[in-house]
Amino acid sequence: MPRSPMINTSMTALLTQLNLGAIMQVYPRSLLEAVLDDTGTNSLRRRLNPAYVIMYLVIMLAFYARLSVRENLRLILDQLREVFGAAVVIAVGSAITKARQRLASQPFQELFRRVVRPVGEPGLPGCFWRGWRLVSVDGSVVDVQSTPENIARFGLHRNQHGTVGRPAIKFTALMESGTHVIFGVCSGGVHEDERVLFDRMPVQLEPDMLLLSDRNFFDYERWRRCSQQCGLLWRVKKSLRLKVVRELADGSYLSVVRPSEKLVGQGRCRRGEEQVVRVIEYQLQLADGSLGEVVRLLANLLDPAAAPAAELAALYPERYDQEGGFDEIKTHLLDGGRVLRGQLPDLVEQELYGFLLAHFVVRKVMAEAAREAAIDPGTLSYVHAVRVIKRRLKKAFPPSEA
Repeated sequence: MPRSPMINTSMTALLTQLNLGAIMQVYPRSLLEAVLDDTGTNSLRRRLNPAYVIMYLVIMLAFYARLSVRENLRLILDQLREVFGAAVVIAVGSAITKARQRLASQPFQELFRRVVRPVGEPGLPGCFWRGWRLVSVDGSVVDVQSTPENIARFGLHRNQHGTVGRPAIKFTALMESGTHVIFGVCSGGVHEDERVLFDRMPVQLEPDMLLLSDRNFFDYERWRRCSQQCGLLWRVKKSLRLKVVRELADGSYLSVVRPSEKLVGQGRCRRGEEQVVRVIEYQLQLADGSLGEVVRLLANLLDPAAAPAAELAALYPERYDQEGGFDEIKTHLLDGGRVLRGQLPDLVEQELYGFLLAHFVVRKVMAEAAREAAIDPGTLSYVHAVRVIKRRLKKAFPPSEA
């Protein structure tokens, strides 16, 4: 599918002002210091590179994945001195690594938790449907360096011949569909179940959200828990038994779902409990006019007048926007095909959150540009946005010849 063209000049105007100072507006030093204090990771004595500088460095690394860590640090020093009068200098590579190891990933996770949230406003095209904020959940993996520590923590890919390739970190994410803002994350080893990572995610869904997911995420207990928090529109497998309880005028029908014997045996559900659901089934029509597979959706929106089946069916493909959100990080920030640079698991997790924090900065600016122009954020080019940011940062801080 071709990428969306850049159709609005207001984003370019906003992005040309996006240097380190603007990144500091999203993540001000005072907030970083508070996060460092609360996580017990702030500098206890005066260092060449204070902890908050290292946090800015890790976020900057996401914009320049091909530059060395030391060169990234050099890019931000002049503006740090200008803004804070900070007497920071370029440390040797080993000192930077030790400083990053002291922080690990906890302060970055806490910063993400405090700041990153959906940014689509009511009325912004593509973000809401009938008052529901559209969000989705899915999982992805990113390869990491082949060190003994990373292999032990994250594991290796497997095929029919055994382990192959590099170790990889897996993460499950919640994404606002309209803006591509990733606002909830839980990570683990490559063989961890993305559904279990979702269950461990420290994010509360909001009552105005409509959560879309693929057929891999359904089980009774997870459906029940999420249904108590927000609206749901999930695809389910054909093997799930769904008896027609009542047919509805728009072609959908009401049914009930019950816990499996496994869930009952694990004590996660009680025998005999059930949830009323609404089922929407339709058959895909392919480009050549032939019919494709049957899609079966479950919703906890039971009133067909408030949520017509045809609209829900047309809405479900919004879930695939999440793949585009992952691509923005893995291809256009990570420069496609590259692996995370961390040699140790804590640095890998730290770097992952650095990419997520950087991605939020870009997407927040794009949402603001779309709001000012009253257009769908999906019509703006993420690739263009990242290129403008990189050009602006390089102009402000040209790489050294050394």
